[in-house]
Amino acid sequence: MLSRFDSGGWQRTSPVAIAIFVGRSAKSGYDRYGAWSQTIAAIGVTAFLLRNPQYTALILTAVLIIALLVGGLRYWFFRFRIEEDRILIRQGVVNRTAVDLPFERVQGINVNRGPLERILGLVTVVIDTPGSLSAEGQLPAVSPGIAERLITTVAEHQGLAPDAPATPDTGPDGALAEGPEGKAGRFEVAGLRSAAERGEVLHRLTNRELLKLGLARPGASLYYLAALIFVGRQVDVVVDGVVGVFESVSGVIAGPGVVGAATAVTVLALGFVILVLATRIGSAIVRYHDYTLWREGRSYRSQSGLATRREVAVGVHKVQQIRVNQSVMYRWFGRYRLSAPTIGSSLYADDEDDDGAGDAEVLRVPWADGALVERIRSGILRGEDERLALLPEDRTFSRVSRLYIRAAALRFLFVWVPLVVVALFFLAHIVSMSWRGGDLSSADLLGRYVAIWADVSLIWVALSVLLAVPVGWLRWRARAYMHTDDGIACRFGLLGRGVQTCLFRKAQGVTVKRSPLQRRHGLATLKVETACGNVTVPYIEHAAACRLRDYIIYRAESSQRRWH
Repeated sequence: MLSRFDSGGWQRTSPVAIAIFVGRSAKSGYDRYGAWSQTIAAIGVTAFLLRNPQYTALILTAVLIIALLVGGLRYWFFRFRIEEDRILIRQGVVNRTAVDLPFERVQGINVNRGPLERILGLVTVVIDTPGSLSAEGQLPAVSPGIAERLITTVAEHQGLAPDAPATPDTGPDGALAEGPEGKAGRFEVAGLRSAAERGEVLHRLTNRELLKLGLARPGASLYYLAALIFVGRQVDVVVDGVVGVFESVSGVIAGPGVVGAATAVTVLALGFVILVLATRIGSAIVRYHDYTLWREGRSYRSQSGLATRREVAVGVHKVQQIRVNQSVMYRWFGRYRLSAPTIGSSLYADDEDDDGAGDAEVLRVPWADGALVERIRSGILRGEDERLALLPEDRTFSRVSRLYIRAAALRFLFVWVPLVVVALFFLAHIVSMSWRGGDLSSADLLGRYVAIWADVSLIWVALSVLLAVPVGWLRWRARAYMHTDDGIACRFGLLGRGVQTCLFRKAQGVTVKRSPLQRRHGLATLKVETACGNVTVPYIEHAAACRLRDYIIYRAESSQRRWH
């Protein structure tokens, strides 16, 4: 199935890679458009197939042929060659791409296994380098022997013992320990070691915790509801089914009339809520089944997944920021969600959207208590100032100026209120176009829903005026910051809370900004830029912001330690 591994010779992966190339091409095309465009396209295709079932077999056959053709061509033109000091990858059909990765730039090699690969005993090797949003090199569907040989070759080239944990450590002074060739150890490997070789187990999700995680994960219920309404306009069978259920429930439970209609609506709403919760729990099981977190020297590893087992290895030195979030449901359960992004990764991307093998690695702990958060914080900041706060309830935080209440209230009124009004208009339009009852013409029906939209919008605007100050007060109450000699932490939130922290030596830039309101009252906003995002502290004293800016620049420029 595979060519013999021969350093210096061009290699081709297993034909199983055709399926991987097909999936990667589909994901690439899907990601070109936003969430709404993706949903509308999917609904439109589904509606067309349901209303024209005679074309279903033809379309599916055409899609299958195109997918096999694209995957086959990408597989045929994919080559890789492992030399003494680098790996070369040639890929692409129309646009030919040549990737040249020196081993000196490799910071990690992760090994993932999809369902088909697990059955056939194959792996996908993902090569991580600094400064890129996605992994620059991938070898899909190769044998574990090739992966092990590549790992050993890279480790030997970087001066690390191939049989020792390839992670950086700190010396007595807190600096990175030097390897045999005078270079700091900085290489991580994931996917090929047994559980006994992966170090100390810090956390393992139980089935009960997985169920709670599914209930606490953020959802998009209104988004799904709007999509279902749009489906109702396109697919007659959906409308007929909903109307039939509605009539059955209202007739059986409470009989005809207003009470029956209200009961039917309540039952349908509860059914929708149960469906959404079941979807969340199922998604959590697929994504985080058997989630396990290890600590091995100065690296953290996590492994999870039901069908596709995905393992992430992140060295402490690669972490640019640490972020802890606690939504309302997380606060109720007394748990936190922790993210530690590396160079080139996004701190703000949802953890449900960046699970592809090509994404830059992010250490994610989806369900952690306060003790685990503190333990990870201490491990990442070991050898440096460990006083940086990471839990939202830490008492060392200092709140920003009370004028932030006014700014947050105005932002709520002039940004979110118009957005909601526009969204209500489109929702009313979709509902009016989806309604099929009565003898009203389309123009009269649309006019009626425009009138309803106007009334609802006026109610929303009036309610927003009353809520603006409380919203601003809640945001001010959550906004706070603290800093030590080595780093800064900022707290934020509304009903939930979150904390962002970074070390000064990781800073890529520091900016002090002032709005007209801030200039009038001697305030400013401090923004610390890192390789994966920003830490922003709004509405603090201008003089304090300038002093802190100068100090951060000094610490970043004078640090003898690497920022990556």
